[in-house]
Amino acid sequence: MDAASFAEHWNALLRPEPDEDGLLPHEYPVPRLKTFHALCFDYFDQETTWEGSSVHRFTRHCPTDQEGVHALTRNQDVPERLFESALRLFADSLVLRTNEKEREGDLRYFPPVILTFWAGFETYVRRASELLIATTKGLPVPIANFLQERESYVATNGQIKERIRFQSVMDRYAVLLQHGYGWAPEKGNKFWQRLVAAKKLRDYYTHLDITEPRDIKSAEVLEFMESVLLGMIWPSSVLKRTVMLGVFRVYELWDFLNDAHEPYTERPFFLQWSLKREYLFHCNFEGINEELFPNMDQRLAKRSTGSA
Repeated sequence: MDAASFAEHWNALLRPEPDEDGLLPHEYPVPRLKTFHALCFDYFDQETTWEGSSVHRFTRHCPTDQEGVHALTRNQDVPERLFESALRLFADSLVLRTNEKEREGDLRYFPPVILTFWAGFETYVRRASELLIATTKGLPVPIANFLQERESYVATNGQIKERIRFQSVMDRYAVLLQHGYGWAPEKGNKFWQRLVAAKKLRDYYTHLDITEPRDIKSAEVLEFMESVLLGMIWPSSVLKRTVMLGVFRVYELWDFLNDAHEPYTERPFFLQWSLKREYLFHCNFEGINEELFPNMDQRLAKRSTGSA
């Protein structure tokens, strides 16, 4: 696909035109989800009203005094916008590199795509958890604390206090699904395992394993993004309700980029350097072992005395 055709199709997906009634098209699962992943979405056709519509059974009225829900409403589009931002950045990389003969280059787009896309997932889990706590009756306090990463403890003066207690987003997501929908995800399921693998890739760039240099391919980025989306679409298929409105629209954007992309690899600049000979590197600590790591003057001095 040439750059002009790509831009036309991409912009049409990002900013769809309303129909003759002035309504924007509803989100709907793209065929790949059924044909390739064998997921079922009969609930889309069985419902008489569209999810998100004012008369749908899952659309609620919020009283004016529920400030907690008001704050969550103001932030309700943030997960979808973070997903979209990452997809836009990936699309930019495709356009920029359309005419490049070399199909690899420096790290530029792919790490921020990965970090931003995962931020969309974490934001969804956080917002959905807060909404669960604010709207349900009888949710056990330990569950609410777990979802909010809080812990109650007794201080030395006998007072009950709270402190932050980090919980993995994967664990919080599993608890959210169990207590929000009455469904515990099977951790051995391929979709859950793909989500676990996606988190590992995100963790690599968040807490970079500096001792393990690696490149990152466009196909890996696409697989990462699909794995994150399937982590929300698979439960939607099982539960027969969309756990995050907008996720199928985001997947449609991903599907287009997956079909349009041409392979490209990003890598650290020095990754392919041959380091089998002596070379120079920057290191400005105190207490350097100068016998093993001399600077240029010290190296020349060694050579002049014949000690190296």
